[in-house]
Amino acid sequence: MARDTRRMAANGRHQQLGGSFCGDDDLMIALLHSEWERLWKRKIAWLFLIAIPLIILATAKYYIGHNLAIPSGSPEHTTAENFPVMAMIEQLIVVFNVVALVLLTLSFTEEYRSGQLRLIMLRAYSSRQLFWAKCLAFALMMALFFLIYLLVAVAAGYMFFESSSRQVLFYYDRSISNGEMILYTLRYYGMAYATIVGMASVFIGIGVAARSSTAAIGLGMGVLLCSLAFPLLFEMANRVLGLGLPHMLRYLSLTEIQFSGIAVMMSGAKAIKAMHPGGWMACILSSYIAVFTAAAHLIFTKSDRWI
Repeated sequence: MARDTRRMAANGRHQQLGGSFCGDDDLMIALLHSEWERLWKRKIAWLFLIAIPLIILATAKYYIGHNLAIPSGSPEHTTAENFPVMAMIEQLIVVFNVVALVLLTLSFTEEYRSGQLRLIMLRAYSSRQLFWAKCLAFALMMALFFLIYLLVAVAAGYMFFESSSRQVLFYYDRSISNGEMILYTLRYYGMAYATIVGMASVFIGIGVAARSSTAAIGLGMGVLLCSLAFPLLFEMANRVLGLGLPHMLRYLSLTEIQFSGIAVMMSGAKAIKAMHPGGWMACILSSYIAVFTAAAHLIFTKSDRWI
């Protein structure tokens, strides 16, 4: 019966398109709009949006106290100009990763297990279209969160911190001007967003394979904890066992890329540039995205999944 219903829906779609591919764009736009609205029906999306100013405020309070023990010439010293970057460093691993995990679990795992996706499939959409619409809707929502976070952080920086004409950064052998700091901030947020896309691909793979939302959340948190533990275990094994493995292998961990890898990629120090960290970490990110997205797409679009 389910096969017959799907076949009738597919036939209706072909008749609607009249044998032309031009209707696919309209269908995808409509499906993307539907998925965008479905994400915004989730309470966590609104809670995170509302919480952004509170998160920024708590982060600013932390750095105000931190500045009391840090000299102004240190890259750890927070100024009005570098606060947006410092605020992202502080919250990227925990807040943004966890929000991504919960949103994707609700979008992929819960909707499938509750039967909501089967209802969407009856509207003449293919599983492939549904998969990419969900991914794109999530990517757009996270991009919006990043933009709002940046704007609030910029405002908070000038409200709570003193301005400085020169900025001292991690992994830089010179200070930079405020104009350079603006470009650095934009690049940093762009790379941070790329790491969230990489982590999201892992969560999507987990989400489509998990048998329940609880399992998806648990496995996702397990991935985060393992990713956090890997650099420590790697350094310990490398030192104790005398393996002599390259230091850059620690960036096989996505959370390590988020914690220090972004700053290393953007380093202005010649010694670090010589190691080509940007190319290495870009390959790691691309590999995560390609492997887990392909696996998730394969599982999600299996024909017997919707029977």
